[in-house]
Amino acid sequence: MKISLGEIKRILPIAKRRLAARLVCWVQRFLSDEKLIRNVFKSDYKKRVLLCHLPEAFAAKELPKHHSNLTECRTAAECFHKLGYRVDCTSRANTAIDYTPYDIVFGINGNAFFGSFQATQGKEPLRIFYSVGAQMGYNFDVTANRNASFHARHGLWLLDSNRYVPGGGMNHYEARLSDAVVCLGDSFVVEQFTADDPRPERYHQLSAFYFPTIKPDEKKDFEKFRNNILWFGSMGLIHKGLDIAIDFALTHREYTLHICGSSSNEKGFWRYYSPKIKEAANIIVHGFVDIESEKFAHLLNSCALLLNPSISEGGAVSVLNILGNGALVPIYSRGTGLDLERVGIEVEDVAYDAFEAALLQAAAMPVEELSAKAWAAHRLVKEKYTLENYRNNLLGYIEEIIKKSDRK
Repeated sequence: MKISLGEIKRILPIAKRRLAARLVCWVQRFLSDEKLIRNVFKSDYKKRVLLCHLPEAFAAKELPKHHSNLTECRTAAECFHKLGYRVDCTSRANTAIDYTPYDIVFGINGNAFFGSFQATQGKEPLRIFYSVGAQMGYNFDVTANRNASFHARHGLWLLDSNRYVPGGGMNHYEARLSDAVVCLGDSFVVEQFTADDPRPERYHQLSAFYFPTIKPDEKKDFEKFRNNILWFGSMGLIHKGLDIAIDFALTHREYTLHICGSSSNEKGFWRYYSPKIKEAANIIVHGFVDIESEKFAHLLNSCALLLNPSISEGGAVSVLNILGNGALVPIYSRGTGLDLERVGIEVEDVAYDAFEAALLQAAAMPVEELSAKAWAAHRLVKEKYTLENYRNNLLGYIEEIIKKSDRK
């Protein structure tokens, strides 16, 4: 595939920024003690918290916006700092941690957090598990069902195009044994954890947030773009329903499908679909698209429909980034972990037929209704799913959890 000079010029600044950020992160982690950054805010507080997350969140002044995880990590650290805790941060994979100095261990699934159950003696730290995805059993069930559904339609197994809960049983124990759990997502995500948990009161639902980067076109022509569909995702292409989007565009050639951010590493998926896409003029693969770029703005302003048939998320930030920066009608699954309060079309069953019906329903709407729903979705995300709301809610949960414990 030939790359034009214009494309190189567009990509080069993005590549430079990301390379510089990665270099700073690598140096920071290389110089750290056992992947542990001590006292990230250089405070003199006596109480201490170990943050099991992403040490690279403290390696650069300005964090990238291609994923929300670094901002989530830094925000959690800021919350504990505000509550009077000295904050240490370690990578989730660290297996060489002395937990005895810590009053609290907070973090995502992995060896670092799980190790706090195995290595402590005497007084144990307060453990707050930060869940960024669905409950393990639920995720495995819907993944298996989705694989079987794809095989039934295409006669092919693409098991490498799913996303599996890292840590296996470890993830289950972390949620069940912790003193408290903060679940990223909506009430549907929390319900997967509390359905058979004898201590449901430990769970706290925390809505995700979006990054405001552009201003949508207030004069967007919805009649012109009513048949333009945007799919925006990353790894786990079956998990995130890209096959459903492509199958729809192959069947309904009057629609144009824009694919952004898809993973090129999933060779089996692309071996199957690339020949089909090459024969379809109505399917455009853009690859990675920077949400701070002009291309991102152009795509949001030239598509009326957002398609997200994901089977399982902890609050789909990709959906929020699109709706918060643009006006599109979301056609999404319950598994996205978002409560969009009926501003779009929510689909219960992640199956081709269900999403085909939803897409045809949206495209058939009167232009006034299409426009009204799109702008309502934009306003909802802009007002509800903000970083400020996320920070305030997380701070409130942490403060509440500490007060209810004996670690005041």
